[in-house]
Amino acid sequence: MRWEKEHQEEMRASNEFVRIFASVPDPIVAVAGKACSLEARIAWVLLGTAISQELPLILVSKVLEELFLDFPHERLWTFPLPEESKIAAAVRRGKGSYDWELEEQVPGIFWSVGNFVRKRSPLAGWFSSTSYKGICRDLGEIFFMGKGAYRPKAILAISRLAEPLPRGLNVIHNEKNPPIPFAFGIRKWMGFIGPGKELRFSEMDEKKKRYLGETLCRTLCKEDPLIASHAFQFFLEKGESSYICSEHTENCLRCPLALFCTKSKGDGCV
Repeated sequence: MRWEKEHQEEMRASNEFVRIFASVPDPIVAVAGKACSLEARIAWVLLGTAISQELPLILVSKVLEELFLDFPHERLWTFPLPEESKIAAAVRRGKGSYDWELEEQVPGIFWSVGNFVRKRSPLAGWFSSTSYKGICRDLGEIFFMGKGAYRPKAILAISRLAEPLPRGLNVIHNEKNPPIPFAFGIRKWMGFIGPGKELRFSEMDEKKKRYLGETLCRTLCKEDPLIASHAFQFFLEKGESSYICSEHTENCLRCPLALFCTKSKGDGCV
């Protein structure tokens, strides 16, 4: 993008933002990492990714944590299947008072992931021996994982499985150049800091938006664009009391993007 050359200070700050947040653990991976086996860790990543919709990331991790406490490790896919009411109770504890339309679908997603594990086990072998395109296709079997031509949750699941800790589980895959997740924070970066208005980003079709997102990730982290995508999932994402990025940078005081971010003030984020 020409914008990159004309706004080098913003790009340097964005590059530093990626460096800082590259080491922030992925919340879904952090919960899944508590499982006792690689099989279970993979399965819990798939569940966490599938339920990640219309709910702040921090609450997704809390819902996943409550589910893990009630149905730990391999209980995600072993018989007898948990009752719907018990799954729903764990979800309510995790989300608290947040109004989440998808919560009624979580029992179905839970059972669907369990069925996928029983069908595809061992999951590490399935992952390493299947092309990325095939993995995206296979994950469409999971309820709410997506079945469209573009499957953002499946792509995010691949990233969480393939990337090293704390971003992922470091599951071996021999194919190079995995698909890059289009983090929602990249959309926010485009609008609040990047060339969103100049490029009429909000009016673009999704394919063009994804292309620009991939270009940004490749520019900011040539050695592994997935690192940039991981970092931007925390940009202006709701946290415990403010935004996650603000909470990790002392209320924006240590955030390299603070000078350019319209959500940042001298005394912290709004």
